[in-house]
Amino acid sequence: MDDIPGQLPPKLNADFNPDRPAKSRQGRRLQRIREEIERNRTEGPKYPTWLLALVLVLIIAFFALIVIYA
Repeated sequence: MDDIPGQLPPKLNADFNPDRPAKSRQGRRLQRIREEIERNRTEGPKYPTWLLALVLVLIIAFFALIVIYA
């Protein structure tokens, strides 16, 4: 029981340090967002852009063929 009755909790942004693990729920959420952004910046895309474009063209061509021959 180290909580002293009547003592106010510390403010969320009073001593913000991004290198220290966050204690509050909002701080942990912001930390996870920062980590995800950093991961996305350092890692490359999972699939090459040309492959995604090719798949999109094939899907559109498939639907066009269905409309034309239906």
